[in-house]
Amino acid sequence: MKLILNKLKKLSKASERKLKSEMSSDETGVIHLDSVSHFYPNDKFPTIENLNLLVKHGEFISILGESGAGKTTTLRMIAGFEKVSSGYLRIGGQLVGSNFLHAPPNHRNLGVVFQDYALFPHMTVYKNIEFGMDSKMVDKTDKINSILSMVGMHGYENKYVHELSGGQQQRVAIARAVAINPIALLLDEPFSNLDRILARELRKDIKKIVTNTETTTILVTHDREEALAISDRVAVVSNRKILQIDSPDYIYNNPSTPEVASLVGPCDFIDGEYKNNTVLTSFGKFSAKPLQKIDDHQKVKVLIRPSDIYISNEGGENFSNTVTSREYRGEYDEYEIISEKGEVIHSRINNFENITIDSKVQIKLNKNRSVIVYKN
Repeated sequence: MKLILNKLKKLSKASERKLKSEMSSDETGVIHLDSVSHFYPNDKFPTIENLNLLVKHGEFISILGESGAGKTTTLRMIAGFEKVSSGYLRIGGQLVGSNFLHAPPNHRNLGVVFQDYALFPHMTVYKNIEFGMDSKMVDKTDKINSILSMVGMHGYENKYVHELSGGQQQRVAIARAVAINPIALLLDEPFSNLDRILARELRKDIKKIVTNTETTTILVTHDREEALAISDRVAVVSNRKILQIDSPDYIYNNPSTPEVASLVGPCDFIDGEYKNNTVLTSFGKFSAKPLQKIDDHQKVKVLIRPSDIYISNEGGENFSNTVTSREYRGEYDEYEIISEKGEVIHSRINNFENITIDSKVQIKLNKNRSVIVYKN
């Protein structure tokens, strides 16, 4: 251990952060929540219950869930703003939280970016970034200028917070978090106060920054597009627990439960009867993909995403499905279709098709698609 400490003293802060991060084992990762639960005082039910999460060096993980799911509380526990009620929380392989130990936030070497920026209005951009840095650093100005360039804010060092747009303020908040060379970066809904175009631009920049610096990152968000776009893995949280954690494409195409499917993308659910990798529904017969063993002739719940299907009105007098609404969405039209049984699904197709409301249509799966079925 003495040799390791001596080695750390000789390294730059960035190299030190990287070494500390990589010192963690495959079992503990950079951040490890092991059966962690959290209760607020006087609450009958936990905010988070037996949560397990392992974040490895350089990973970008999003915690996705609706309001009240417990995702922000999870981030606050990792940051040290909330105490662990039971279980174990480790950062860099070191225990920092349990029912008998609580390391304060300033001892965890984590960078935190809040939803409301949390900048000091009486300080310049330079002073905001400098605030958390080591006062003994000799090349502080060079480092701050380098970080400002990295976040696209070079030349703004003497500006005050009120002189900046929302997007610029969030870039400064990110710069301040990165400046302390954190073991990991925690992002709490950082784009929610920005318009969608600006948020999309900023999240791309953040992804580049954390990738280039190999910074382990956890993002808390309710925006599924955001989570799927920039994460290495997505942890879907609901009712105090992680329901599924996987890569964005796997979790979208193989949601373990109907609830996960609803949280990661638009979808409809209809009834069906499963038989030999197909499912018979009120809209027709489709190729089916069960995620668990399902016996033939078993009643199932069928997941239909708008992108899974297309509709056709050629020979419409022979069809029983009816278009009930059409919404223009720019690159595509979204149609609502009702079956004779009264079930409703949606389809997104190119708007040059121009299928009118009340048309009788046939439903088909797009090429190489199958619908997912769940046991009822």
